[in-house]
Amino acid sequence: MKLKYLILLFYLIFLSSGKAQQHFDQSQLKSTVITSLSVPDTRAYRYEIAALGYNSFHWQTGGTIVVELYQSSYSPSYDKYIINIGYGMGANFGEPEVGLVESYGNIHHARLMLGTPYDLSSSMGGYANKGVPIYVDVQQYVNYTVKITYLQNRVEALAWVNEIKINLTPDPQQIDNFTAQTVLDKPLSSSKNLMVSGAGNHYISNGNLGIGTTTPQEKLSVNGNIRAKEIKVEAANWPDYVFEEDYRLKPLTEIESFIKANKHLPDIPSAQKIAEDGLFVGEMNKLMMKKIEELTLYLIEKDSIIKKQQQQLDIVFKRLDKIENYEKKN
Repeated sequence: MKLKYLILLFYLIFLSSGKAQQHFDQSQLKSTVITSLSVPDTRAYRYEIAALGYNSFHWQTGGTIVVELYQSSYSPSYDKYIINIGYGMGANFGEPEVGLVESYGNIHHARLMLGTPYDLSSSMGGYANKGVPIYVDVQQYVNYTVKITYLQNRVEALAWVNEIKINLTPDPQQIDNFTAQTVLDKPLSSSKNLMVSGAGNHYISNGNLGIGTTTPQEKLSVNGNIRAKEIKVEAANWPDYVFEEDYRLKPLTEIESFIKANKHLPDIPSAQKIAEDGLFVGEMNKLMMKKIEELTLYLIEKDSIIKKQQQQLDIVFKRLDKIENYEKKN
């Protein structure tokens, strides 16, 4: 009988030791691992991995939440997200924020999303306490393991601020397929030399880029000199319409009057305007080409007049020669 109890006890201890631990607490810092967020086919699923309790107005403790996504299927990848809920980010004003800060791997089929905040049954200082779901969306033959690192109190049901409820075995809900984010949501800065390297393309998807200025108003603003071997400016509506038959070429007398009154060519910005607003290279090239084409037409017109005058002079000279020859004979 004692032997049977010993065998049973040993078996229970073996099962307990073989069961994977999912919660890890280190002083105030805690972490939880959730496994097997998977998709067996080309569909997409949403898993609610956790929910977070916070107050919609008052300052509160809690801190940043770090969520790491490990893809262990056919193409390994890693993504690291930061969730911030606090002053200006869901409390007092603003919305809870989630940002991608690290991303590695060739194929990414997961993303972290925040759901719609909802009221809890409690309040603090006259303002509702709220909960917000934390989702991981996955798609296309993947198997993800998720690690959540946090400072909040881990609870079974949200009731107060600074609480987190974690679902160790979340149920999948089918959703539409999506495009996973790989562009990082963090500023790139350096107090010394800043180098961007790598074999792939480097691009800035949004906003303006300033060099020598902190207030760029264009996609690229440079407060200084630029040196390049060649610059390509794309331009539409190139002024070949000047050569169309119905194009009205202004008389030179009209242009002369305009220049006397304005001290610059028609259609061309004045020196004062360029000093104030700068010179738009693409637009100015079009205007200059328009003037060159108009000038070409003026020259063709003048050349035609000169040729006609020359023909008339040739006739006059021939008549004079005849007259001179006649007078010499007589």
